[in-house]
Formats: sequence, C-alpha cells, structure tokens
Amino acid sequence: MRIKFLLLTYLLVGASISKAQKTAHFYLDSIAQLNQLELCFSEDMVNLQQTIYLPSDSLSLVDYIKQVAYESHLDIQLKGNNLIITNPNEQTILISGKLMDLNSKESLPFAHILQRDWGTGSITNAEGGFELHVPSVLSGLPLEFSCMGYADTTIVIPHQDSLKLQITLRPKPYNLNEVLVLPNGNTAEDLVRMASKRIKRNYHRKTAQMEAFYRRTGFRDSTFVQLIEAALLIEDKGIDMPPSTTKIKLKEVRRSQNYLVQHDAKWKWASKRMEKLIHGGHRNTFYRAYNNPVRTYKDDWWYKPLTDYEDFKYEFEGAMWLDSNKVYKVEFERDVLYIDGRRSSENKNFYSGGYIYIDANDYGIHKMEYIDKMKRKRESYKDDYLKAIERHSIISFQKINQKYYLKYQKGNVYQEGKSLIFENPEAEEKDRVVKSRQWAEQLFVITNVVTERQQRERIRQRDILDKHENSFETNYPYNPDFWNNYSMIKQKPLPGKAIKDLEWEKSLEIQFEENSTANNE
Repeated sequence: MRIKFLLLTYLLVGASISKAQKTAHFYLDSIAQLNQLELCFSEDMVNLQQTIYLPSDSLSLVDYIKQVAYESHLDIQLKGNNLIITNPNEQTILISGKLMDLNSKESLPFAHILQRDWGTGSITNAEGGFELHVPSVLSGLPLEFSCMGYADTTIVIPHQDSLKLQITLRPKPYNLNEVLVLPNGNTAEDLVRMASKRIKRNYHRKTAQMEAFYRRTGFRDSTFVQLIEAALLIEDKGIDMPPSTTKIKLKEVRRSQNYLVQHDAKWKWASKRMEKLIHGGHRNTFYRAYNNPVRTYKDDWWYKPLTDYEDFKYEFEGAMWLDSNKVYKVEFERDVLYIDGRRSSENKNFYSGGYIYIDANDYGIHKMEYIDKMKRKRESYKDDYLKAIERHSIISFQKINQKYYLKYQKGNVYQEGKSLIFENPEAEEKDRVVKSRQWAEQLFVITNVVTERQQRERIRQRDILDKHENSFETNYPYNPDFWNNYSMIKQKPLPGKAIKDLEWEKSLEIQFEENSTANNE
C-alpha cells in the first residue's frame, strides 16, 4: 500500500517537473516533501545544485531516483523514510596555484573560479592563490577563471593532482579618456544622482541566500596578533526590508588567541560607548561584517556621497571597462563648509574621499572605495600615528540576472583594543612617544548566491545567530576536518609570517581548540 501511495504521488509531481531542467535538489526535495521523506546528505561531500535533465517517460519511483542519481553522479538510496545521498567516489583532485595578470605578473585577488556543469567553485585569496578539492568525476571538464577587468580563461580539470599552477588572465582595455567628456552632457554629480535614483531598480528586492567567507586579522605594527575565520550562510530579504530581517547561520568558525593589547580599565567604558555608537550596540562581528549599505544608503556613512551633495564635490575621472561592463569612474571628496567659510577639501593635510564606479548602461554601482589619509607629513604627528588614522575600504557588487548583489567588502575595522601603545603613557599628550600601533582588517567575501527559492537551504530558528552575542568571547564548535577541505576561498596555508607570529606561544590548532566549545567540556 505504501509503495502504491509513493508511486501515485510521484506520478502527480513528475508530470509537472519531468520536462524541465532543474537542480538535483529540486527534484529530490519535491519527492521528499510530497512523500514525507527526509533528505540525508552532507553539504561538504555532495553537490545538489547542478542542473540536470530528466526524460518525460513515466518511471517507477525507484527508477526515477536511479535516473536522478545517474544524471547527478551521486549514490541515492531509499531506506525507510530517508533518502540517503552520498558521493559514490569520494576521491578528489587537488588543484592549486596562483592567478596573475598576464603582463605584469601581479596577483589577482578575489577572482572567481567556477565549474559550471557541477556548480562548484572557489575564489582566489588576497594573494591571488587558490586551492580546490574537486571530485575526480569532474576530470576532463572545463574550469573557468574570471576577474573584473580581465578576459576569462578556461583550463581542463586534470585526471590527477596539479599543484603550483600559474594561471594568467589577459587585461581588457582600460582606457581613461584623454578628453574627459561626460555622457550626454551630464556632470559628475549628475551621474551620482542617477546612480542613487536607480538603487531601488538595480539591487535585488527578493530574498536571496548567500554563502560567505569571513576573515578578521588583528595587527600590532607588522605583527599578526589575532585571527578569526568563519563560513556563513546568509538569508537576505532584499533592500526593501530592514537589516533586522537578515538571518545568519554560522556554519563553521575558528579563532586564535587575541593578543591585542586591551584598553585600560578606566577606558573600557569609552570603548563600550564607541561600540554602541558605531555598531548600534551589536557585538556580533559576523552581523557587523555583512553590512550591505545599499539597504540604508540614505543613512549609512558609506553612501553619504550618493545623497549628501552639499557636503561632497565630484570629479569625472573617465570611462573604463570592469569585466565586460563599461563604467564611469567618479571621484568624490568631502567638502563640508566650516563656520569660518572654508571648505574641508581645502585642507592641505588631510584627504577624505574615494571613488564610485557607475555602470554606463543601468547606472548600477559596481564598486565604491572610501579613503581617509594624510596628504603630507606634519611635524606634529609621528609616522605611526599617521598610519593609525589612515583608512582604505572597498565594497564591491556583482551582477546576477540583471540585479546587483554584494560581492565582497574589505578594509580597516575597529580593532577591539588600543589603537596606539605609548612608551610613556602617563606623560602629557604632546610628549607621548608612540611605541606601537594596533589595527584590524576585515575581509568578507560572498562565495555563492542562490536566488531560486527551491534551491535555498532552510535556516531553522534555532540556528540563527544572536545579533547581540559577543562573538569575540563566545566559544563555538571547531571542526578541523571542515577547514582541511574548505575550498570556497582557500586561505590555508596562511602566510608564513602569520603562522609564525600567531604561534609564538602555542600552535594554531591548539588555539582553535582552546577557543571552541571543546574547551568547555
């Protein structure tokens, strides 16, 4: 009786989906939901996002499952109420190397690597390095490398491990106009106004799910003193919804010891006050990192140049090609009017501004850079102090199905400790000598975007991270096997200096264990 029921429900759903090209997850999830079955699989070992085609011929449930298994190169078994999905060939091929500019040989960070048939890929790290573990069944298939401003290139996945590859990309034309003629007679400010006006049209307004890699590194002068890395799953309900609706699931995390010199007790209240002002009281660094300012572009400091035309001035820098998109590059500089009648841009010592890269066709924003720096050295400032106040942050977007989604953010962030350490802290401010400075850098990369509802992974309420949880002090589970095989953005091995600096007291593996829930047992 049960088999007949399964067959009947299968035939009903099969008639509507058999002719379509959908993901393996769509087919299996449809069967599972209608027949009250549970999908059992490991995301790290199998991929259900590849598009497959099933014939329209009527099949029995068992044959239907076999067909899905054949098309997706997976082993699928029906046992009781469970559909168990495994990889029949767990052997993988290791592909590693570096992605570089064909002419200059400079590394290309955060470039995309994709195997389209399987739907898997990675992103190069900050030094252009990459390391992928791909199933051996993919040998012989194409692997694409792409980076904004360069022509794509493709290699064939080898039949065995291939290490230390040097992949080069050819730059696309990058031409700044010799005569800077603005399009249609517009001014630079007009371009910025148009970009702001079209935000609601250009950026996604429907729910999307994103996989992301997070890295935070703390420094004292040139020494690494802190490391946090995490793999995240994010549900973003679109720019029409408030930031509070965003859900983040922490998939994996690892944390070193925090060797940043902390504030003195009398200054901790000021630190907490600063935290409240900057982050709204939120202490969870992962929610802070996913700061998609498009949603709050009228209020967020990142987007003030898009809306506050009285306090900024604009210069047209010319046109260029970013990937296959023609963009206009506009420089903005803070130009606040002071009480004495001077403008902040007239300050010869300090620069606060950056660049906006605006699509020439739909006026979408591909990238923004924000820069604060000293224009020239002043006798009253120490070199270390100058470095401490310089900031350079970048936010980049990617276009998927005619809508813009966050691609990555990187730059300086609040260091959760002292910014300057003095040799004579008790002396008057003018007499203090800087011994060392501390700062932190943050990298947040979107490694995958899923827009189709059927393909999204459900984030249960109990798995959602608490926005107010102090993620610098809370211990989370640590899974070394995950990190040994994590290829979405392979940052291991870390730079040799980072390992040496962080392991001056004990190994990173011990630190990761000590800063996990294992230490609570």
